[in-house]
Amino acid sequence: MRALILFLLLVPLSTSAQEKEWYCSERTTHEMRKCAFKKLVDSDKNLKQELQSKTFEEWVGIRQSMCEEAYRQSKEVTIYPLMVLKCSVDMNKILLEKTSSFN
Repeated sequence: MRALILFLLLVPLSTSAQEKEWYCSERTTHEMRKCAFKKLVDSDKNLKQELQSKTFEEWVGIRQSMCEEAYRQSKEVTIYPLMVLKCSVDMNKILLEKTSSFN
């Protein structure tokens, strides 16, 4: 599982306009956070359908730890929670792409 996570982190996300459209572009941080949380809930729902229950639970813990660590130096910044949410959505998106390519 750790090897998969490292692989996923090393695979760059495409920066095309289509792929950026999921990002929340609301005007306030609160609105962006609310939007990003909805995106995370939706992507978690999709992953739950693709992964076994235990694997999904492990994924959530690992994903959270990895995203928190990635932005650890920004922990005192008010946008930190949004950064962690977007990281989590990005990681889910990559995993969903990888799991769907095997089906």
